[in-house]
Amino acid sequence: MTFENVYKLLERKGDGKAISSRGTVYKLEARNDRIYAYPRSGNYYVCSGCWGQDITCNGSRAGGIYSGEYTIFDWYTDNM
Repeated sequence: MTFENVYKLLERKGDGKAISSRGTVYKLEARNDRIYAYPRSGNYYVCSGCWGQDITCNGSRAGGIYSGEYTIFDWYTDNM
């Protein structure tokens, strides 16, 4: 699945969720052509240029939304 597919679904459905392998819950939100992830503290974003990479183009670690108990891909599949 592409960044655009996930972004459009987040826009349509509203906030998403991912849970890392360490149990961190991420609230996911689509805005300004980025997918924002909000863990317990702080936030980071993923854009189409760094989609699927563990380190985002702004230097943040994003691996928690891609692998774990409930990934961004699981959320996408469940909300199609």
